[in-house]
Amino acid sequence: SFSGCIDVSDKTNNINHFIGNWEGISYFETTTMNVTFSFYEDDTARQVTDGSHSHLFFYEFDDNSLYLTLQDFPDFEPIIYSYEFSNNNTALNLKNVSFD
Repeated sequence: SFSGCIDVSDKTNNINHFIGNWEGISYFETTTMNVTFSFYEDDTARQVTDGSHSHLFFYEFDDNSLYLTLQDFPDFEPIIYSYEFSNNNTALNLKNVSFD
């Protein structure tokens, strides 16, 4: 679950609620880490996780999923998250559906 200060932009009449910085906690098995996602108007994103280097992505989204493609490896399959906005678009819940 992420919260953030969102700078909303209008992309051809579709509001992109992802734009801005989102801070939250990532859960994987028994590990939790602080993580920040920054989404930019040029369809790029940056992920910074405690204890790790940052990752740069290209991103796309549809009504159900967020697709993150590593900029350094554009031919790799994207990481896919289901997403849900809440609290008047000030909270973002992501669930990685790329893993079994």
